[in-house]
Amino acid sequence: MPIATFLAEWDPRRGLVIIGMYPPTANIDQDQLINIFGSLLLKEEERREGFYEISVGGLNTVAYYSGQELNQIFGIVLEPEEESGPYRGGLVRVATKIFKLGEGIIETEEGWEDLWKWITAYPNFTLEQRVAEVFRDEEAQRLLDILADTGIMTIDEVVDRMKLQFPGLLRDVILTYVHTFEALDIVATKFDEKALIERVYFLRDIFFHRRRPDLFEDILAEIPEYEDKWNEFVTKYYEGGWEKDREILPPLLGNPDTYEIIKEFRDRGIIPADEVSSRGWDKLIGDMIEHQIIDVSGDKYYLFSDPAVTRVFPRYTISAVVARLREGALDKEVVLDYLNTMKNAYST
Repeated sequence: MPIATFLAEWDPRRGLVIIGMYPPTANIDQDQLINIFGSLLLKEEERREGFYEISVGGLNTVAYYSGQELNQIFGIVLEPEEESGPYRGGLVRVATKIFKLGEGIIETEEGWEDLWKWITAYPNFTLEQRVAEVFRDEEAQRLLDILADTGIMTIDEVVDRMKLQFPGLLRDVILTYVHTFEALDIVATKFDEKALIERVYFLRDIFFHRRRPDLFEDILAEIPEYEDKWNEFVTKYYEGGWEKDREILPPLLGNPDTYEIIKEFRDRGIIPADEVSSRGWDKLIGDMIEHQIIDVSGDKYYLFSDPAVTRVFPRYTISAVVARLREGALDKEVVLDYLNTMKNAYST
């Protein structure tokens, strides 16, 4: 578990400013923080947004730098032998929220505590939780659409396209979404040293959908009317009901509270109503009944449809890239590098 988390800002007039730290009991003083973050901000000739590993004074830190528009850095100090990898996705997600919404979300101890609990729990999130949590944001959904259409884009092109849809969104925030996608293996970024251009390669499309519960037959044995209800649902689903899942499912799978309920229903199929009430699930279960995730029969709640998120091979994107190559819109070398990156992504 990390020792502490911090937010700092570089002010050209005042130098490094520590905005906040949590928990307050962390045995780290302001001078140590300044040494940690100052070593990053001062030694880099050209500070680029992204992750940095910093080791100063026996403290190992992984941090995410916003870029020079905001000039903020959010980081966590790790235990001496602790790996940074499991925390990177959570780190950039918290950074995105702070950069996007401003420092108001951490102006209180309760705000810091909420972020701390979330980031320390992140290493235990499943992949579907991590992906769904990101796609609770409309910006992430639009970014996915843009990248799926093109396959290969420069960072500047990504920023320009995103700003057409979100004019007030800062460049630094847009780039945190790109790096969040990279942490989830949805994209890869490549810096072209010769052209001095950073490109984004689209590797995996994301599909939110429903599937039949694994315990379908067990549920049916106790709730016979389930079969007719399920068949009616499937008919409507394939007629267009599936299109709403991109908005419905991410908040359910990305919320730790509702996700734990879904996991338990996946394992058990049916849960008695009195147990649901005793565990304080009534409100959350009500929302899931509305979206036909859970249904109720008498004094029994059961998993009606199993929400899922799948990362899929973007074959249509590959076709679009090849078409752009034929039109002369992309260089052959860039396309070959993209295809090789794609090959490596699916061979590991």
